[in-house]
Amino acid sequence: MAPASPTPAPISPQPQRDVDPRRPVFVSYPIPVATTEFLPGREVTGVVGVVIGIATRPRDMAHNPEMAFVNTAARQDAVGAMVQQAVEAGADAVVGVRFDGGKISETVTELTAYGTAVTLRSQQA
Repeated sequence: MAPASPTPAPISPQPQRDVDPRRPVFVSYPIPVATTEFLPGREVTGVVGVVIGIATRPRDMAHNPEMAFVNTAARQDAVGAMVQQAVEAGADAVVGVRFDGGKISETVTELTAYGTAVTLRSQQA
């Protein structure tokens, strides 16, 4: 029997009429996610591997007034997918997170979040 999958990482919320789309909602994840190579008070004990999350969005939304929300949501979706991959691989955190993006067709753009999944332990004082 296959092991149960962990609860998926949160995916970005849908736009709300009373929320300014230029002020994204903070999304927390089940493990730490950082653009830095380290986490204060924690020591990297192992590298699990590179983790990647990809989100796509239509290119024809360039003139949409909710474009700021769409871009933020795409980034949050990509990070959510990356974190889910890290959790499934047994990582305690993802460090060195970066973003990349580009046109994959005339109508679709992709955004990629990638980083290094690591295992951690608390540093001794």
